[in-house]
Amino acid sequence: MFYQPISIKEAIESVNDKWYLPAVQRPYVWGERHKKEEFIYKLFDSIIREYPIGTLIIWETSKKIPFRPFLEDYDSEKLTKIMDKGLWGKKDKCLVYDGQQRLQSLFSCLKFTFHGKVLCYNLLFDPNAEKEPNGFKFFPKHKEPEVGYIRLNELYSCSRKQLAEFEDRVIGKLRRSKKDLTKKEEIIAKNNLKQLWKIFIEDDTKLLSYYPLQKDLDEKDVLDIFKRINTTGMVLTKSEILFSEIKRIQFDFEEQIWETSLEIKRQTNGFSYSPDNILQILNLLVKGTVRVDPERVDESELQNFVNIWSELESPLKSFFYDFLYREFKMTHEKIVVSKQAMIPLIVYFYYMQILNNQKFRDFSEKTLNSMKKYFLLSQLNYWDLQGYIDNFNKIIKNKCGSEKSNWDFPFKKLQNFVEKDRRRLVGLKADDLNLDSLRWFVLKILTPDRAFSFIEDPDDRFNPEVDHIFPIELKTKISKTSRYQKWVETIWNLQPVKGEINNLKRARSPEDFFTQYPKYLKDYDFLPTDDINDEIWSDEHAVEFIQTRRKKIIAWIKSKYNIEIRA
Repeated sequence: MFYQPISIKEAIESVNDKWYLPAVQRPYVWGERHKKEEFIYKLFDSIIREYPIGTLIIWETSKKIPFRPFLEDYDSEKLTKIMDKGLWGKKDKCLVYDGQQRLQSLFSCLKFTFHGKVLCYNLLFDPNAEKEPNGFKFFPKHKEPEVGYIRLNELYSCSRKQLAEFEDRVIGKLRRSKKDLTKKEEIIAKNNLKQLWKIFIEDDTKLLSYYPLQKDLDEKDVLDIFKRINTTGMVLTKSEILFSEIKRIQFDFEEQIWETSLEIKRQTNGFSYSPDNILQILNLLVKGTVRVDPERVDESELQNFVNIWSELESPLKSFFYDFLYREFKMTHEKIVVSKQAMIPLIVYFYYMQILNNQKFRDFSEKTLNSMKKYFLLSQLNYWDLQGYIDNFNKIIKNKCGSEKSNWDFPFKKLQNFVEKDRRRLVGLKADDLNLDSLRWFVLKILTPDRAFSFIEDPDDRFNPEVDHIFPIELKTKISKTSRYQKWVETIWNLQPVKGEINNLKRARSPEDFFTQYPKYLKDYDFLPTDDINDEIWSDEHAVEFIQTRRKKIIAWIKSKYNIEIRA
């Protein structure tokens, strides 16, 4: 067999016609959402400059192999379903074992959309003058791109005979939109348009190549090739390798887990718990450790992952909805400090349902309180070491598997384990709550009835925002300014509020703000008094205000969660 050169047009027209993804393929993995866009810009820029963009590995086979189509409108939360079993033996189908990232990017960006956006090219960009990939940009699909940009899916939808008509239309629109269009700019635009046409509409330029695997190979041999070729580039993770192995036993195993992951996100209004996170729990239940290592999983154990998943799905969803969301309104994974520290709570849900037929509604008040206490202390004190989670699993399993009817959550035993180990703290000091890395989690547990969410952008901003009740910079000159500056940045002076309140309040003192807008008092918690005429609200008594709020918060944590906070 030899490498076969192929044009972009030929490759894209083969996708979901002859070329498909084998069930063992991992999902699209080119970084986080905004990072994916950067990769795509570089990919398309290389194509426009006629740089070769690598080789695909393809297995043409009529054997009954489960496969799925590529996504059309790409979304990171979507995974196309495995094709019906009756189609698995489709004649002359080609399964893509290397090159998914490039093909998916090209397919979605040239024919459809990518995360609800359309990839566009700036016809006024001069590739000869600039070597960076700055000619490409994504725009929301329902909005008109900026002047000079052309939608690539619009261009790709044209036939070869439409070049003259398309050029007249595009250049004419550019002239009308850019009144000061120079002759040089028009030449650059026409040259860019011809290059786009040459690369994406014609098929003479072969920038891709594919290597066809032997038709008579066994699926297990092909899977071995798949793992070997993914030791470079976007290297397969251990979770991806294990998923691939399990999918040989149960072809839609990963698909089921993806659907559950999305269901968790829907039920919690935004908390994301990935398939990799779920596989980690399954590995703990099968192998006794959260450390996923496919080389330590025997062939005979693969079925155990499938069997235990059928038992885990229900208690897993219950944990996120009944406990994490209903008790704390946790709506985003970045509020919590450690996902791994939550695993003992999840396995408790699992063992209680599987061993004792006990669901969340059957848990005692004592158990619920112990679970809350564990949740807070394990997050705030980082009880997320692998050895902790592995041993916590054993303790919880033994507790739930005992013959006694007392199956309460064994918080004290878990705490004792940490205390004996001495690598992590078991208690809390007041200053511990002031770490920046814990800020959002602390604010959430202090205001469990207030929903926090994220605004979808690369910076992952929170909504609500944090208000310094007493501003960092007071307009009024006060005595002991240094003492004030020490206290103003503490958790005791912070409050999550709506953006509208934060924008309105800005750097105003609380006495001034609430005198003018008393209706917003209800949006603040742990206030020393509701009487804004009390002297404690004045600038001179700011530190006293903050210290009083500190005492109220510490007392509330003791009352709510039975946790002592040392001074």
